[in-house]
Amino acid sequence: MSPGSWISALAIPLVLSFHSDIDDLVVPPVSAKIGPEAALFYGQGASISPQAYLPLAQAIQDVVPFPLWIAVPKCPFDAAAIPTCLKEGIARAKSRMKSMGMTATEEDFFYGGHSLGGSLMPDYVLENANTTARGLILMGSFLQRKFRTGISEQNGGPIYDFPVPTLTIGAELDGLCRLTRIAEALHTQITMDPAPFSQTARHFPVAVIPGMTHMQFASGEPPFFVKLNDLKPEISSEYAHSLVAAAVAPFMMATRGGRGSEAAWADVELGVEMATSFVSHIVKSLEMEAYNNFLPPCFCESKDEYGYSEYGTCVSNSTCTGGTPWTNFAQKVLVDDIQGLTLQVTDSSHKVTEELPSCHLPHIHGNPDNTANPGNGYSPSLCPSPVGCTLNITTVTQQIYNPLPFDTGFTYVSAFELRAKLKSRQAILHASGVANASYAKEDKPISQGGKQDLCAKINSMALDWALARLPKAAAERYEKRGQKLVVGADMGTCAAGPCWIYDPIRYSEDKDGNVAVQSIFFGSENHNIYPCGEEKLLPCDAGFHYCKLLSPARALEWMLIDSLRGNSSSLTMADIKTGKY
Repeated sequence: MSPGSWISALAIPLVLSFHSDIDDLVVPPVSAKIGPEAALFYGQGASISPQAYLPLAQAIQDVVPFPLWIAVPKCPFDAAAIPTCLKEGIARAKSRMKSMGMTATEEDFFYGGHSLGGSLMPDYVLENANTTARGLILMGSFLQRKFRTGISEQNGGPIYDFPVPTLTIGAELDGLCRLTRIAEALHTQITMDPAPFSQTARHFPVAVIPGMTHMQFASGEPPFFVKLNDLKPEISSEYAHSLVAAAVAPFMMATRGGRGSEAAWADVELGVEMATSFVSHIVKSLEMEAYNNFLPPCFCESKDEYGYSEYGTCVSNSTCTGGTPWTNFAQKVLVDDIQGLTLQVTDSSHKVTEELPSCHLPHIHGNPDNTANPGNGYSPSLCPSPVGCTLNITTVTQQIYNPLPFDTGFTYVSAFELRAKLKSRQAILHASGVANASYAKEDKPISQGGKQDLCAKINSMALDWALARLPKAAAERYEKRGQKLVVGADMGTCAAGPCWIYDPIRYSEDKDGNVAVQSIFFGSENHNIYPCGEEKLLPCDAGFHYCKLLSPARALEWMLIDSLRGNSSSLTMADIKTGKY
């Protein structure tokens, strides 16, 4: 089917009948279609008029093999969030459609919406049609996390409490409902669920349209907020509508059942497989930061070899994540130039502000004294030299996310920073037999008279990791139009743990127009200057190299979406300067 084949002379007189005093959009079925009717009730996006959805509605009607009514009720001020708007509007549309001859029954009613309308439609369905709705179709929106009621202790799969089959359609270049949030929806609704793929992909299918933007689920001039934040499309709106229709039609056909439904389900499953592949790099990056909305952190209090919790190790299980994989890698980066040295690193997730029942700290294991710093001159090293030496190290990480409670898909999903407690380079060298390793030479950042910025080195590798995993089209887009993310020098803070905890990683525009990310470093000599230990209720703050780390997921999310806002936003500076908006 060509992108514009749904346009026909038959549609022209119908368009004239769509207007009403309230400006609801009601689109009768294509007259050539036969069989039992169905209907789709659709919630409008914020500040987008119902009439803006006419081309998409016609594209869907053209593809489905049965007569399909479509209604987009108008809310006051085009705001679906106004209380009772959807309920009253859908009731009004049903009445009007019946008066126009609609024969579809409640069991063949579909519901859906775009953007804000899509976000609110699941609540409407639960309250008014949870036993009769044939299906729910969300465009540029998704089932919010509030419908994820827990994690199965038996198999670790997220538990979604929503009874109606739901199709989620995301757009690659959606600047308001970002692709990373769609990736989360797909991964938690389908991939993480241990049920058979054919079951999860049929109940909560997800499709992704490459090159499409948020406004392309509608048509016409976008409202100011959408134009300010949406990205530039790489496909035409007509083609985008045809691809959306190609995702919607098999879902409708399959959920209605009957002849051809299994073939339609196969098409739905194929769409899910394609979407899974399309967002696989996003999922992998979020797994590297131990994304809390995949599985929560364990925050365990396991005992260490000394009988305390200070250096205990959290182990992931089916319901929670023990530690952050990226920190395991980060610790090794500190000494990746030391030949023959092997680190076995296990990270544990803890709140870095926690003091009771224990203040969790990084540690080099293998010494019988829990207060010792091996090889620093007060206790023996664990190896005679780095060559052939293997050290067992535990680290601590806390992910920090956007504190706002709104699950809209507009803001970042990835961590703002990773608060990583690492063992210092000096401490590792001491433990591996290099007795003369100095803190000033090995760990201090350049701003404090040192030789290198080790936190910046790790953050540069996060950028490299993300760049290496960008799909070809996304990499070319970022290179051509993206505002570049670069790594700046490490910054110090005051000489106290709380200073490092609350001094955030920096993201600031540099003189070249790039966004520079700068870590906050906090370190200490590998020597206890006072009696300490968990039994003394005083942590041993020696041999540390703390970093505010850039998550590879945040780097990837920037490259895919937010880097494009300056040079690829749909709103130009000319629009603003000329007063068009």
